[in-house]
Amino acid sequence: MFKKILIANRGEIACRIARTASRLGIDTVAVCSDPDREAPFTGACDVTIPIGGATPMESYLDIGNILEAAEQSGAEAIHPGYGFLSENAEFAERCKAAGLVFIGPEPEAIRIMGLKDSARTAAINSGVPVLPGYDGEDQGPDALLSEAEKTGYPVLIKAAAGGGGKGMRVVAAPDEFLPSLESVKRESLSAFGNDSVLVEKYFPSSRHIEIQVFADSHGNTVHLFERDCSMQRRYQKVVEESPAPLLTDTLRGKMTAAAVECAKAIGYVGAGTIEFLVDSGQFYFLEMNTRLQVEHPVTEMVTGQDLVEWQLKIACGEPLPCKQEDIKQNGHAMEVRVYAENPDRGFLPATGTILDISHPEINISGLGSIARIDTGVVKGSQISAYYDPMISKLITWAEDREKAREQMLGTLHFYRILGVPTNISFLQSTLNQPDFIQSSNDTQYLTRNLEQVLSDIPTNDKIPYFACTWLFLQDLNAQRVKQDTQNDHHTPWLAIQPLRTESTREYSFEYAIDAEPRAMEFTYNQGRFEFEDGLRMDAEVTSLHEMSVTIRGEQTTLNVAHSDNTVFLHVNGQHHRLDILNIDHAGHDRLDASGTIFSPMPGMVIEVRVEPGQSVSKGDRLLCIEAMKMEHDILAPSSGMVKSIHCKSGDSVTENTSLVIIEFA
Repeated sequence: MFKKILIANRGEIACRIARTASRLGIDTVAVCSDPDREAPFTGACDVTIPIGGATPMESYLDIGNILEAAEQSGAEAIHPGYGFLSENAEFAERCKAAGLVFIGPEPEAIRIMGLKDSARTAAINSGVPVLPGYDGEDQGPDALLSEAEKTGYPVLIKAAAGGGGKGMRVVAAPDEFLPSLESVKRESLSAFGNDSVLVEKYFPSSRHIEIQVFADSHGNTVHLFERDCSMQRRYQKVVEESPAPLLTDTLRGKMTAAAVECAKAIGYVGAGTIEFLVDSGQFYFLEMNTRLQVEHPVTEMVTGQDLVEWQLKIACGEPLPCKQEDIKQNGHAMEVRVYAENPDRGFLPATGTILDISHPEINISGLGSIARIDTGVVKGSQISAYYDPMISKLITWAEDREKAREQMLGTLHFYRILGVPTNISFLQSTLNQPDFIQSSNDTQYLTRNLEQVLSDIPTNDKIPYFACTWLFLQDLNAQRVKQDTQNDHHTPWLAIQPLRTESTREYSFEYAIDAEPRAMEFTYNQGRFEFEDGLRMDAEVTSLHEMSVTIRGEQTTLNVAHSDNTVFLHVNGQHHRLDILNIDHAGHDRLDASGTIFSPMPGMVIEVRVEPGQSVSKGDRLLCIEAMKMEHDILAPSSGMVKSIHCKSGDSVTENTSLVIIEFA
């Protein structure tokens, strides 16, 4: 067995590989880009070597830097994980030339199966059925249009070198073909440097089923059964599970045998996945992934095998750990991927800092559990624009499919992430769709029903009240902290009981829902809020990211955090967020008979804009206070001369603090 390996990847997969390597007594070396210097995966490894840069091209895709790090660390082998260089034949060749073991297949196998046209040819040669279509050398528009007509519409145009859902278009009729072809070629050339395409028959109601295969250098090849990945959005997998629902034993036997034959035909060694499309009881080869899959934990949960351990042993020249007859499929497993993204905004990726995160009470290490999490983030982790926004993978296991689904919903209910928007509520809604429960979904289900799935996400009409209350109490509590800790963002001031004020004050709160501005007014007095619509709420901050509210005698505990002008909330197992526009005192700035202007709210003085002896007119800006992450101008209520100033920039002020004295004109 290896003594030291380098992991040429990041995030949760780097943590995942390090766990198995550590269990086997193998030292691990992490490489990291500049943004990842403090990332959790670097702490999961024994040694970390910075390779510079921020973008993937400057770091994790820089073969020279990675090989130099391997030489520097004394690593014997490189595990590429998935993504980045995992299916790069040149990288595998250069590892070999440098005297390093590439923990993956031979370069030639990567090259053959990396292009969809050569992979299709390999499948045909091994006797595996392929989709009707065309993969020839004539790439002229007229020739491809003619082949599409022979195949019969609808057809799918897809990049020969594609992957990850890029370079694919469904064409329903001849008049759509040429514009779609131009689009696919442009996208393919940009993404993969190759504009060759295939034309294949498109089955709109098919299922996507993949077979996990493994082969060693001694001529042994086995399968570890199947995974159903039919719940997809724009060719991206949303839910993966094993066994595949509705798959008969007969069809399973044919598909697993075909996958094994396909791997044998190209002399494959290592972990691989053969992907099939299933329609009307027939299956067709799609492609082969020559690496460990993102969804490999599903297979681990139902077989009890550690696939990373298998990879390491095979790369060392050992035979497969099990014979085919010893590999059993037990129970049912599901996996979902938790992303930092905005489902209600077209699933746009999100960036930011994870302000608070609480994993459900599940097994973090992996095997031998009914629920598992593979993650590479912790509280304080940055979700960067440079990399995939996946936060974690959740995997559940149970005796049957329905129990595994319920286990997943229960796990998602208690999984709290604050600071960035996530797809957790979308996943919950997807798992609750009747068609998914009945296993009647296909690969186009979310395309047809996305609006319904999004509309089924529960709403909570109290979210604006909760967000307003949180921001207000947060600033009240802040005033209990001494001046020298006011700028310490790690101070545990929220553990202090809320400050009670004796006077009733009126405030306004402005926010936006779906970019539509809205407003409400409220009064606060000794822990009680009363809103303009008559709602009364008692509220109390109970810990750093927790608040207790009582409405009409019913108490609710919720988790809250805010970043800039966005408030993130976790209430009753659902995630919500609210964009804040402003929160301010609803009346005039306080002024007494002596000409003293008082602070209308607790906060920090950002800027003093006047000086003693200065003449001011009504409405002139005297100073600016920051409260609840908003800046609030304090205005002169009438004309006069500034007599004295009782604060300076950086001062912390409470409500009713004397700020400025004006001598009226």
